[in-house]
Amino acid sequence: MARRPNRFTEDDFESLEGRASKTEQKKAVQRMAALGEQLAQLSIKQIKNLPVEERLIDALLDVQSITSHEARRRQFQRVGKLLRNEDETMILSYLTPQQGAKKTAQLQRWVDRMIAQGDPVIKEFIKAHNAAEHHAIRQHILRIHRDIKNQATEEELAASKLKLFNYIQQVALISDN
Repeated sequence: MARRPNRFTEDDFESLEGRASKTEQKKAVQRMAALGEQLAQLSIKQIKNLPVEERLIDALLDVQSITSHEARRRQFQRVGKLLRNEDETMILSYLTPQQGAKKTAQLQRWVDRMIAQGDPVIKEFIKAHNAAEHHAIRQHILRIHRDIKNQATEEELAASKLKLFNYIQQVALISDN
């Protein structure tokens, strides 16, 4: 069977750019489940005051009554699935008081250093935070550099930086456990 020359065009690859692989999607689900575990540690009053869907609040309250390890794991997967429909920034804002302003400022410095210096700083961050994924951080940084190169608007650049910061914040929350 002969190979077809130029089976794929440049447009085919551009349509896939920025799309998460299955592994990245699974890691994102695991991060969301870990965030759900963090949310479940809040008090009942704090959980009820979360500005999220009622189903998510009910799922978080249900976790507190579950004692079986496997049932809790499945419930946290469900919570992670429900969290995907929520605003990451808002959820992280509820969890960051646990980290404190000093930790948030430290994470912002990590983000700034990663953008400026690249791989050496990423490797240093990964050593300090075991939940971090080299590829995911690198993709965020490449997106930011591409926005800078293409002279994207300030809002687009700020949105890209916020996505990186949210990822770094999630990793820090998960790694602190």
